[in-house]
Amino acid sequence: MKIWFVSIFENTPVDDNQNTRYNSLVKEALRRGHSVTYWASTFKHNVKEQRYSESTVLNPEERLELRFVKSAGYSKNISLGRLLSHRSFAKNLVGEFEQQDKPDLVMMAFPPISVADKVSDWAARNNITCILDVIDPWPDVFAEHLKYLPDLLISPLRRSVGRSLNRVDAVTAISNQYIDWAREYNPNLENTRCFYPAVQFDEMQQELREASANTQKTDSGLTVIYAGSLGYSYDIKTILAAAEKLERTLGDDVRFIIAGDGPQKDIVTDYEKNHGNLTYVGRVPKNKLMEYYYLADVGMTQHIAGATQSVTYKLFDLLACGLPIMNSLESEMKDIILDNNVGLHNQPGDVDSLVRNLTRLYNDRSLLKQMSSNAIDLTKEKGDSGKVYAEFIDFVESLSQQRESVELADQ
Repeated sequence: MKIWFVSIFENTPVDDNQNTRYNSLVKEALRRGHSVTYWASTFKHNVKEQRYSESTVLNPEERLELRFVKSAGYSKNISLGRLLSHRSFAKNLVGEFEQQDKPDLVMMAFPPISVADKVSDWAARNNITCILDVIDPWPDVFAEHLKYLPDLLISPLRRSVGRSLNRVDAVTAISNQYIDWAREYNPNLENTRCFYPAVQFDEMQQELREASANTQKTDSGLTVIYAGSLGYSYDIKTILAAAEKLERTLGDDVRFIIAGDGPQKDIVTDYEKNHGNLTYVGRVPKNKLMEYYYLADVGMTQHIAGATQSVTYKLFDLLACGLPIMNSLESEMKDIILDNNVGLHNQPGDVDSLVRNLTRLYNDRSLLKQMSSNAIDLTKEKGDSGKVYAEFIDFVESLSQQRESVELADQ
């Protein structure tokens, strides 16, 4: 089978971090003998830099083609420039589609909205099986965080989403919550599946073992890590307020590590200058991050009130390292964490609750150990990419077979 994957926000098969959803899908598809084209953008979203000045084609291995389509850059995540960049990319993308031999199936990460609209329209016109994979529920995230935007601006985006979800043959998502969201646009969706954002468990365990040779972990106190964006939708202020309270009661027995970059970096560095229980390490490469994960006892996923994320990539990233999670998302992720006893929950912005939860694990090493063990078990069951993405490609193959059966019946 000839499969096209479209994803412009993730790392590609030639980038440094291979432990991503679409890289894992590509590897599994290639392992089964399929031919794969991975369509991406010349503009690399996470560092806001162009990979290439023009559209570029690479063939890093047999049966794998990477096509980087020319796209304009932008400097801000929420901006008109970003929407215009996505629109021009979508137009260029479909233009290049027309120059290629058609695939059996195309699967696209959603968002962007304009890419989903153009690709789903192209697939429908060419009678090609099309899957829309929901990573983030645009434009709801804009409507939630930018409440001052008039409906006049949001409504066209919603209509575009509705068109896409009524054209595609199947919808997958990183959470069941997002499947429900898609059904709000198309209640008649039939082929739907949730595949949680998984990690390469064996590889991460090996990286932890390698990290253990480079650093020494202490059994005393509690080390807590936050690794990720320092954007405004992440509740860095609550983390810092909790750290300050714990410093007053426990000194540096509860230690915080913050890794990442973003507009809230300054408040983190200001805190670090005036307190002794937090280390800010900035954006670090994967091998160095694994050393910090090895040093840590607990991970954090703290979001502001109203955050639209459901199940984030950090869930199994942390659990695969045996790190119980301090979570504030009011979503499906909360249920996963509490139902499987792999962490604790606090309301968004509730500093006292976060302090109580961390103090509880500081005082109860047996609970910490049990949650760590549960985290590993849950990752093996529901978060190991070897299992999750094998089931994902099973689903992809079944859709192609369904279309073949229908076409044969119609002949």
